[in-house]
Amino acid sequence: MVPVSSFFLLFDRFDIFLSGYGGVHIIFDSNSFYFVLTNIICSLLVSYFLFKSKNDNIYLFFSLLHSALNLLFISNDLFNIYVLLETSTLLISLLILSNEKFEYKLTVIKYIFASSLAMSLYLIGVGIHYYQKGTFDIVNVSGLSGNLMRFSLLAKGGFFLFGLWLPEVHSKSEPEISAMLSSIYTQSVLLPLLRIGMGKLYIFGIFAFFYGVFFAIVSKDLKKVLAYSSMSQLGIMILNPAFTSVYVLYHGIAKSILFLSTKYTSRDLSKKREMDIFLFFAMLISFLSISGFSFTSLGYLKSKILSGTLKYFISFLSAVYAGKVLNVKLKATRKHVLLLIFSLLLTYPYINLTSSAIIFLGLVIGYFLKIYFEFSYTTETILTFMVFSIAFSTLFGGYIW
Repeated sequence: MVPVSSFFLLFDRFDIFLSGYGGVHIIFDSNSFYFVLTNIICSLLVSYFLFKSKNDNIYLFFSLLHSALNLLFISNDLFNIYVLLETSTLLISLLILSNEKFEYKLTVIKYIFASSLAMSLYLIGVGIHYYQKGTFDIVNVSGLSGNLMRFSLLAKGGFFLFGLWLPEVHSKSEPEISAMLSSIYTQSVLLPLLRIGMGKLYIFGIFAFFYGVFFAIVSKDLKKVLAYSSMSQLGIMILNPAFTSVYVLYHGIAKSILFLSTKYTSRDLSKKREMDIFLFFAMLISFLSISGFSFTSLGYLKSKILSGTLKYFISFLSAVYAGKVLNVKLKATRKHVLLLIFSLLLTYPYINLTSSAIIFLGLVIGYFLKIYFEFSYTTETILTFMVFSIAFSTLFGGYIW
Protein backbone atom coordinates (compact mmCIF):
# COMPACT_ATOMS: atom_id res chain seq x y z
CA MET A 1 0.00 0.00 0.00
CA VAL A 2 2.92 2.38 0.55
CA PRO A 3 3.94 2.54 -3.15
CA VAL A 4 0.26 2.92 -4.13
CA SER A 5 -0.11 5.86 -1.77
CA SER A 6 2.74 7.62 -3.58
CA PHE A 7 0.70 8.04 -6.75
CA PHE A 8 -0.70 11.35 -5.48
CA LEU A 9 2.75 12.91 -5.92
CA LEU A 10 2.57 12.42 -9.68
CA PHE A 11 -0.31 14.88 -10.06
CA ASP A 12 1.25 17.87 -8.36
CA ARG A 13 3.94 20.48 -9.00
CA PHE A 14 5.50 22.63 -6.28
CA ASP A 15 8.57 24.65 -5.31
CA ILE A 16 8.58 25.35 -1.57
CA PHE A 17 10.96 26.52 1.16
CA LEU A 18 9.70 24.80 4.31
CA SER A 19 11.36 27.17 6.79
CA GLY A 20 12.15 30.30 4.84
CA TYR A 21 14.95 30.90 2.35
CA GLY A 22 18.00 28.86 3.24
CA GLY A 23 15.94 26.14 4.91
CA VAL A 24 14.70 22.84 3.54
CA HIS A 25 13.86 23.32 -0.12
CA ILE A 26 11.55 20.84 -1.87
CA ILE A 27 10.63 20.88 -5.52
CA PHE A 28 8.64 18.58 -7.81
CA ASP A 29 9.47 18.98 -11.49
CA SER A 30 9.62 16.77 -14.58
CA ASN A 31 12.78 15.04 -13.36
CA SER A 32 11.16 14.27 -10.01
CA PHE A 33 8.15 12.82 -11.85
CA TYR A 34 10.16 10.11 -13.64
CA PHE A 35 12.17 9.16 -10.55
CA VAL A 36 9.08 8.90 -8.35
CA LEU A 37 7.26 6.91 -11.06
CA THR A 38 10.25 4.54 -11.27
CA ASN A 39 10.16 4.14 -7.50
CA ILE A 40 6.43 3.34 -7.55
CA ILE A 41 6.50 0.81 -10.41
CA CYS A 42 9.62 -1.03 -9.22
CA SER A 43 8.46 -1.03 -5.60
CA LEU A 44 5.09 -2.51 -6.59
CA LEU A 45 6.79 -5.30 -8.52
CA VAL A 46 9.30 -6.06 -5.76
CA SER A 47 6.56 -5.83 -3.10
CA TYR A 48 4.70 -8.71 -4.73
CA PHE A 49 7.75 -10.97 -4.53
CA LEU A 50 8.51 -9.86 -0.97
CA PHE A 51 4.96 -10.81 -0.01
CA LYS A 52 5.39 -14.22 -1.68
CA SER A 53 8.63 -14.83 0.25
CA LYS A 54 6.70 -14.21 3.52
CA ASN A 55 9.60 -12.43 5.18
CA ASP A 56 7.67 -10.16 7.55
CA ASN A 57 10.85 -8.71 9.04
CA ILE A 58 11.59 -6.50 6.03
CA TYR A 59 8.19 -4.94 5.29
CA LEU A 60 8.83 -1.94 7.56
CA PHE A 61 12.34 -1.28 6.24
CA PHE A 62 11.17 -1.62 2.64
CA SER A 63 8.30 0.83 3.19
CA LEU A 64 10.61 3.33 4.87
CA LEU A 65 13.13 3.02 2.02
CA HIS A 66 10.42 3.76 -0.55
CA SER A 67 9.35 6.85 1.40
CA ALA A 68 12.92 8.07 1.96
CA LEU A 69 13.67 7.82 -1.76
CA ASN A 70 10.53 9.80 -2.62
CA LEU A 71 11.67 12.53 -0.23
CA LEU A 72 15.09 12.48 -1.89
CA PHE A 73 13.48 12.96 -5.30
CA ILE A 74 11.78 16.18 -4.20
CA SER A 75 14.78 17.60 -2.30
CA ASN A 76 16.61 20.62 -3.61
CA ASP A 77 19.04 21.44 -0.80
CA LEU A 78 22.41 19.81 -0.38
CA PHE A 79 22.23 18.88 3.31
CA ASN A 80 18.76 17.32 3.07
CA ILE A 81 20.05 15.18 0.19
CA TYR A 82 22.90 14.02 2.43
CA VAL A 83 20.54 13.07 5.26
CA LEU A 84 18.19 11.12 2.99
CA LEU A 85 21.01 9.27 1.20
CA GLU A 86 22.48 8.22 4.54
CA THR A 87 19.03 7.17 5.77
CA SER A 88 18.65 5.03 2.64
CA THR A 89 22.06 3.47 3.33
CA LEU A 90 20.92 2.40 6.78
CA LEU A 91 17.69 0.93 5.44
CA ILE A 92 19.45 -0.95 2.63
CA SER A 93 21.87 -2.40 5.19
CA LEU A 94 19.00 -3.60 7.36
CA LEU A 95 17.29 -5.14 4.34
CA ILE A 96 20.44 -7.08 3.41
CA LEU A 97 20.79 -8.24 7.03
CA SER A 98 17.27 -9.67 6.94
CA ASN A 99 19.01 -12.79 5.69
CA GLU A 100 21.19 -13.97 8.55
CA LYS A 101 23.91 -15.62 6.45
CA PHE A 102 27.39 -14.69 7.67
CA GLU A 103 28.57 -13.67 4.19
CA TYR A 104 25.69 -11.16 4.01
CA LYS A 105 26.91 -9.55 7.24
CA LEU A 106 30.39 -9.14 5.73
CA THR A 107 28.78 -7.60 2.65
CA VAL A 108 26.96 -5.03 4.78
CA ILE A 109 30.21 -4.05 6.50
CA LYS A 110 31.89 -3.59 3.13
CA TYR A 111 28.96 -1.55 1.85
CA ILE A 112 28.73 0.68 4.94
CA PHE A 113 32.46 1.47 4.78
CA ALA A 114 32.24 2.40 1.10
CA SER A 115 29.03 4.41 1.42
CA SER A 116 30.16 6.26 4.55
CA LEU A 117 33.43 7.26 2.90
CA ALA A 118 31.66 8.55 -0.22
CA MET A 119 29.10 10.55 1.78
CA SER A 120 31.75 11.96 4.15
CA LEU A 121 33.56 13.41 1.14
CA TYR A 122 30.22 14.68 -0.19
CA LEU A 123 29.58 16.40 3.16
CA ILE A 124 32.98 18.12 2.98
CA GLY A 125 31.93 19.49 -0.42
CA VAL A 126 28.64 20.70 1.10
CA GLY A 127 30.58 22.46 3.87
CA ILE A 128 32.85 24.23 1.36
CA HIS A 129 29.79 25.30 -0.66
CA TYR A 130 28.08 26.69 2.46
CA TYR A 131 31.22 28.60 3.42
CA GLN A 132 31.37 30.18 -0.04
CA LYS A 133 27.65 30.77 -0.72
CA GLY A 134 26.10 30.97 2.76
CA THR A 135 23.31 28.51 1.89
CA PHE A 136 22.65 24.79 1.45
CA ASP A 137 20.33 25.50 -1.45
CA ILE A 138 21.49 24.24 -4.84
CA VAL A 139 22.61 27.49 -6.47
CA ASN A 140 25.74 28.03 -8.56
CA VAL A 141 27.38 24.79 -7.46
CA SER A 142 30.84 24.93 -9.02
CA GLY A 143 34.55 24.72 -8.39
CA LEU A 144 36.19 22.35 -5.92
CA SER A 145 33.05 21.85 -3.83
CA GLY A 146 30.94 21.04 -6.88
CA ASN A 147 33.45 18.52 -8.22
CA LEU A 148 33.80 16.85 -4.82
CA MET A 149 30.02 16.46 -4.50
CA ARG A 150 29.59 15.18 -8.06
CA PHE A 151 32.22 12.46 -7.82
CA SER A 152 31.18 11.45 -4.31
CA LEU A 153 27.64 10.92 -5.61
CA LEU A 154 29.00 8.80 -8.45
CA ALA A 155 30.84 6.67 -5.89
CA LYS A 156 27.64 6.37 -3.87
CA GLY A 157 25.83 5.11 -6.98
CA GLY A 158 28.43 2.45 -7.82
CA PHE A 159 29.88 4.20 -10.84
CA PHE A 160 33.06 2.92 -12.54
CA LEU A 161 36.16 2.78 -10.28
CA PHE A 162 34.42 5.13 -7.85
CA GLY A 163 32.02 2.38 -6.73
CA LEU A 164 33.50 -1.12 -6.91
CA TRP A 165 31.22 -2.08 -4.02
CA LEU A 166 28.32 -2.53 -6.47
CA PRO A 167 28.99 -6.07 -7.80
CA GLU A 168 29.98 -7.29 -4.34
CA VAL A 169 26.77 -6.09 -2.68
CA HIS A 170 24.54 -7.32 -5.51
CA SER A 171 25.99 -10.81 -5.47
CA LYS A 172 25.54 -11.17 -1.69
CA SER A 173 21.94 -9.90 -1.39
CA GLU A 174 18.54 -11.46 -1.80
CA PRO A 175 17.09 -11.05 -5.35
CA GLU A 176 14.37 -8.66 -4.10
CA ILE A 177 16.97 -6.44 -2.41
CA SER A 178 19.22 -6.51 -5.48
CA ALA A 179 16.21 -5.53 -7.60
CA MET A 180 15.62 -2.43 -5.45
CA LEU A 181 19.33 -1.61 -5.37
CA SER A 182 19.73 -1.67 -9.14
CA SER A 183 16.33 -0.39 -10.25
CA ILE A 184 16.07 2.70 -8.10
CA TYR A 185 18.61 3.02 -5.25
CA THR A 186 21.85 3.22 -7.24
CA GLN A 187 20.11 5.39 -9.84
CA SER A 188 18.76 7.74 -7.17
CA VAL A 189 22.06 9.69 -7.06
CA LEU A 190 21.42 10.84 -10.62
CA LEU A 191 18.68 13.22 -9.51
CA PRO A 192 20.96 15.21 -7.15
CA LEU A 193 23.49 15.22 -10.00
CA LEU A 194 20.87 16.67 -12.33
CA ARG A 195 20.03 19.30 -9.71
CA ILE A 196 23.69 20.22 -9.12
CA GLY A 197 24.59 20.03 -12.82
CA MET A 198 26.54 17.23 -14.48
CA GLY A 199 29.02 19.45 -16.28
CA LYS A 200 31.01 17.27 -18.65
CA LEU A 201 30.65 14.00 -16.77
CA TYR A 202 29.95 12.32 -20.12
CA ILE A 203 33.74 12.02 -20.46
CA PHE A 204 33.61 9.49 -17.61
CA GLY A 205 30.43 7.88 -18.96
CA ILE A 206 32.19 6.22 -21.90
CA PHE A 207 34.89 4.75 -19.64
CA ALA A 208 32.26 3.52 -17.20
CA PHE A 209 30.32 1.77 -19.95
CA PHE A 210 33.28 -0.13 -21.39
CA TYR A 211 34.54 -1.09 -17.93
CA GLY A 212 31.15 -2.42 -16.88
CA VAL A 213 30.37 -4.23 -20.13
CA PHE A 214 33.77 -5.97 -20.20
CA PHE A 215 33.31 -7.51 -16.76
CA ALA A 216 29.68 -8.31 -17.53
CA ILE A 217 30.83 -10.37 -20.53
CA VAL A 218 33.48 -12.35 -18.64
CA SER A 219 31.70 -12.85 -15.28
CA LYS A 220 30.55 -16.30 -14.23
CA ASP A 221 27.91 -15.25 -11.68
CA LEU A 222 24.58 -14.12 -13.16
CA LYS A 223 24.02 -11.46 -10.50
CA LYS A 224 27.49 -10.02 -11.08
CA VAL A 225 26.75 -9.88 -14.80
CA LEU A 226 23.64 -7.84 -14.04
CA ALA A 227 25.53 -5.66 -11.53
CA TYR A 228 28.25 -4.80 -14.05
CA SER A 229 25.51 -4.25 -16.62
CA SER A 230 24.01 -1.64 -14.27
CA MET A 231 27.41 0.00 -13.94
CA SER A 232 27.73 0.21 -17.73
CA GLN A 233 24.20 1.59 -18.10
CA LEU A 234 24.96 4.31 -15.54
CA GLY A 235 27.67 5.44 -17.93
CA ILE A 236 25.10 5.83 -20.71
CA MET A 237 22.70 7.72 -18.44
CA ILE A 238 25.12 10.58 -17.84
CA LEU A 239 25.98 11.05 -21.51
CA ASN A 240 23.00 13.33 -22.11
CA PRO A 241 21.23 14.84 -19.05
CA ALA A 242 18.14 15.68 -21.17
CA PHE A 243 17.24 11.96 -21.32
CA THR A 244 18.59 10.76 -17.97
CA SER A 245 15.29 10.75 -16.07
CA VAL A 246 13.35 8.84 -18.74
CA TYR A 247 16.22 6.36 -19.15
CA VAL A 248 16.15 5.75 -15.38
CA LEU A 249 12.48 4.74 -15.60
CA TYR A 250 12.82 2.06 -18.28
CA HIS A 251 16.19 0.80 -17.10
CA GLY A 252 14.77 0.47 -13.58
CA ILE A 253 11.87 -1.69 -14.80
CA ALA A 254 14.22 -3.88 -16.87
CA LYS A 255 16.67 -4.42 -14.02
CA SER A 256 13.87 -5.17 -11.52
CA ILE A 257 12.69 -7.98 -13.80
CA LEU A 258 16.19 -9.33 -14.39
CA PHE A 259 17.27 -9.39 -10.75
CA LEU A 260 13.98 -10.92 -9.60
CA SER A 261 14.49 -13.58 -12.27
CA THR A 262 17.73 -14.71 -10.62
CA LYS A 263 15.61 -16.26 -7.87
CA TYR A 264 14.26 -18.86 -10.29
CA THR A 265 17.32 -19.91 -12.28
CA SER A 266 20.89 -20.98 -11.51
CA ARG A 267 23.38 -18.15 -11.10
CA ASP A 268 26.33 -20.22 -12.34
CA LEU A 269 26.53 -19.50 -16.07
CA SER A 270 29.11 -22.24 -16.65
CA LYS A 271 26.52 -24.94 -15.88
CA LYS A 272 23.53 -26.13 -17.89
CA ARG A 273 20.46 -24.24 -16.76
CA GLU A 274 16.72 -24.55 -17.20
CA MET A 275 14.25 -21.70 -17.33
CA ASP A 276 10.49 -21.30 -17.50
CA ILE A 277 9.40 -20.07 -20.93
CA PHE A 278 7.54 -17.02 -19.54
CA LEU A 279 10.57 -16.11 -17.44
CA PHE A 280 12.79 -16.49 -20.50
CA PHE A 281 10.71 -14.10 -22.58
CA ALA A 282 10.54 -11.58 -19.72
CA MET A 283 14.35 -11.64 -19.48
CA LEU A 284 14.70 -11.57 -23.27
CA ILE A 285 12.56 -8.43 -23.62
CA SER A 286 14.45 -6.77 -20.76
CA PHE A 287 17.84 -7.58 -22.27
CA LEU A 288 16.73 -6.49 -25.74
CA SER A 289 15.59 -3.17 -24.28
CA ILE A 290 18.89 -2.63 -22.48
CA SER A 291 20.76 -3.49 -25.69
CA GLY A 292 18.71 -0.97 -27.71
CA PHE A 293 16.68 -3.36 -29.89
CA SER A 294 13.82 -2.18 -32.13
CA PHE A 295 10.36 -1.92 -30.56
CA THR A 296 11.83 -1.12 -27.14
CA SER A 297 11.81 2.12 -25.16
CA LEU A 298 15.53 2.07 -24.38
CA GLY A 299 16.24 1.41 -28.05
CA TYR A 300 14.48 4.67 -28.88
CA LEU A 301 16.28 6.56 -26.08
CA LYS A 302 19.67 5.24 -27.17
CA SER A 303 18.98 6.51 -30.69
CA LYS A 304 18.57 9.98 -29.15
CA ILE A 305 21.58 9.77 -26.80
CA LEU A 306 24.07 8.00 -29.08
CA SER A 307 24.84 8.26 -32.76
CA GLY A 308 26.95 6.67 -35.48
CA THR A 309 29.32 3.77 -34.95
CA LEU A 310 29.42 4.23 -31.17
CA LYS A 311 25.70 3.46 -30.86
CA TYR A 312 26.02 0.19 -32.77
CA PHE A 313 29.18 -0.84 -30.91
CA ILE A 314 27.56 -0.22 -27.52
CA SER A 315 24.44 -2.15 -28.55
CA PHE A 316 26.55 -5.07 -29.80
CA LEU A 317 28.54 -5.37 -26.55
CA SER A 318 25.38 -5.18 -24.44
CA ALA A 319 23.86 -7.99 -26.50
CA VAL A 320 26.90 -10.27 -26.01
CA TYR A 321 26.43 -10.69 -22.25
CA ALA A 322 22.67 -10.95 -22.80
CA GLY A 323 23.20 -13.91 -25.15
CA LYS A 324 25.50 -15.51 -22.57
CA VAL A 325 22.80 -15.30 -19.87
CA LEU A 326 20.04 -16.60 -22.17
CA ASN A 327 21.87 -19.85 -23.02
CA VAL A 328 19.27 -22.03 -21.27
CA LYS A 329 16.99 -25.00 -21.83
CA LEU A 330 13.33 -23.97 -21.83
CA LYS A 331 10.57 -25.70 -19.90
CA ALA A 332 6.84 -25.05 -20.20
CA THR A 333 5.06 -23.90 -17.02
CA ARG A 334 2.54 -21.19 -16.20
CA LYS A 335 4.68 -19.39 -13.66
CA HIS A 336 6.21 -15.90 -13.88
CA VAL A 337 3.52 -14.42 -16.11
CA LEU A 338 3.65 -11.27 -13.96
CA LEU A 339 7.26 -10.61 -14.92
CA LEU A 340 6.38 -11.01 -18.58
CA ILE A 341 3.48 -8.53 -18.21
CA PHE A 342 5.78 -5.95 -16.59
CA SER A 343 8.36 -6.47 -19.34
CA LEU A 344 5.76 -5.29 -21.87
CA LEU A 345 6.13 -1.80 -20.33
CA LEU A 346 9.52 -1.73 -22.06
CA THR A 347 8.07 -1.94 -25.57
CA TYR A 348 7.88 1.10 -27.87
CA PRO A 349 7.06 1.55 -31.60
CA TYR A 350 10.63 2.28 -32.70
CA ILE A 351 12.41 0.50 -35.55
CA ASN A 352 16.10 0.44 -36.48
CA LEU A 353 16.92 -2.59 -38.61
CA THR A 354 20.68 -2.02 -38.61
CA SER A 355 20.85 -1.82 -34.82
CA SER A 356 18.57 -4.87 -34.48
CA ALA A 357 20.75 -6.94 -36.82
CA ILE A 358 23.90 -6.00 -34.86
CA ILE A 359 22.18 -6.86 -31.56
CA PHE A 360 21.04 -10.21 -32.97
CA LEU A 361 24.66 -10.95 -33.96
CA GLY A 362 25.79 -10.06 -30.43
CA LEU A 363 23.18 -12.39 -28.91
CA VAL A 364 24.38 -15.27 -31.09
CA ILE A 365 28.04 -14.68 -30.19
CA GLY A 366 27.16 -14.40 -26.49
CA TYR A 367 25.09 -17.58 -26.67
CA PHE A 368 28.15 -19.62 -27.71
CA LEU A 369 30.68 -17.66 -25.62
CA LYS A 370 32.45 -19.84 -23.05
CA ILE A 371 34.48 -17.26 -21.12
CA TYR A 372 33.86 -17.49 -17.37
CA PHE A 373 35.82 -15.60 -14.75
CA GLU A 374 35.16 -15.33 -11.03
CA PHE A 375 36.69 -12.55 -8.93
CA SER A 376 35.89 -10.19 -6.07
CA TYR A 377 37.26 -7.06 -4.44
CA THR A 378 38.46 -6.71 -0.87
CA THR A 379 37.23 -3.84 1.28
CA GLU A 380 40.68 -2.27 1.16
CA THR A 381 40.70 -2.36 -2.67
CA ILE A 382 37.24 -0.80 -2.89
CA LEU A 383 38.12 2.05 -0.51
CA THR A 384 41.52 2.68 -2.13
CA PHE A 385 40.07 2.99 -5.63
CA MET A 386 37.23 5.15 -4.30
CA VAL A 387 39.50 7.65 -2.54
CA PHE A 388 41.97 7.81 -5.44
CA SER A 389 39.24 8.21 -8.07
CA ILE A 390 37.32 10.91 -6.19
CA ALA A 391 40.48 12.83 -5.25
CA PHE A 392 42.00 12.69 -8.75
CA SER A 393 38.74 13.60 -10.51
CA THR A 394 37.95 16.41 -8.08
CA LEU A 395 41.37 18.03 -8.36
CA PHE A 396 41.66 17.74 -12.11
CA GLY A 397 37.98 17.98 -13.01
CA GLY A 398 38.28 21.71 -13.44
CA TYR A 399 40.91 21.24 -16.13
CA ILE A 400 38.73 18.65 -17.90
CA TRP A 401 35.77 21.02 -18.22
